[in-house]
Amino acid sequence: MSIDVLRYNALNAINKPIVANLVGNINTLNEDIATQNGLCLSAQDDIINNKPLLANHAGPNQANLWCVIPELPATGDSWVNGFKVCDTSADFRCGANCTWTVPTGVTCARFQIWGAGAGRGFGCCCAFVPFGGTGSYASVIIPVTADDTYTLCAGCAFCCYAVAGMNNVNGQPGCQSFVTGTNLSNFCADGGESSLFCELQTRCVSGAIAGACVFLGGCICSNASVCWSVTTPGVGGPACCYDNMFPMISSCKTYFGSATGGTVYGIRGSFGSIAVNCNGSICVQHPPIYGFASTSCCVAQLTTNTVGGCCRSASAGFLLVPGAGAWAQFRCAGNVSGASDAGRMGMVCVSFL
Repeated sequence: MSIDVLRYNALNAINKPIVANLVGNINTLNEDIATQNGLCLSAQDDIINNKPLLANHAGPNQANLWCVIPELPATGDSWVNGFKVCDTSADFRCGANCTWTVPTGVTCARFQIWGAGAGRGFGCCCAFVPFGGTGSYASVIIPVTADDTYTLCAGCAFCCYAVAGMNNVNGQPGCQSFVTGTNLSNFCADGGESSLFCELQTRCVSGAIAGACVFLGGCICSNASVCWSVTTPGVGGPACCYDNMFPMISSCKTYFGSATGGTVYGIRGSFGSIAVNCNGSICVQHPPIYGFASTSCCVAQLTTNTVGGCCRSASAGFLLVPGAGAWAQFRCAGNVSGASDAGRMGMVCVSFL
């Protein structure tokens, strides 16, 4: 059966612009795909070139981005051996140091440092104390040569801890951890921040009332705790008549250093989250720490008198994590028992092959 020539020509005339339009759309689509691929490649390049910045600015709420920190050398080889330098006592709060001479045959090493965590004071009556600030962290992989010598120093959180730690006796910042030696320059990690005034300033919500700074419906007492009450004003502060919540946030404590033959990666110290509501519930959360995210990020409901502080110390089996801040605490009116907690020690880890 043959088609009418006139009808064929008419159909062909109709189809030509449709086909041309279709071809044009396909070409445009291909160009768009090529552009998108180019953008994706550009984004990948940016990620590769800015990995140290990604880790540094990720903060405690984006700990999943800490995976950009290299754990193995560029060759992909696994580390043959390694060791750590830190307080090995049950208190988990003092410093430690040593020297390391590179063994024969070793050509590459990774140095990791955690600054010591901050202590917290013990609150005055009707007051609570959030978790202490965490220490910062740094990592670098560099070439090493046999007989090179490195000094390794893990920072102290608080060795002179007072058992009856009222007010701000134990509210001390953590000390730096550092490594010195060939191919490293100023490689160190700050300890955690203990000051509630500095924490408040970092959170950008400071305001002076009666010589104190308003903080979650209360005020800071002697830089050690937040004086707070559900029904009556705190010392120089308003009554808690509204719910408050501060998220986890990076602190001003940071890491430093450069390396020959390697790139220094790091994570700033941080503060945990704090939530207070008008039914008398106080909830605080410790932020994650690199290498120990699953065991350092914990939640405490501070609604029972003296729960926290020294009752949750490392020697009691809590927060056995380098660089962790002191455990939070709540103190009811008239209570004089208990004590504040110390931060956890700093640590240096060395892996080599």
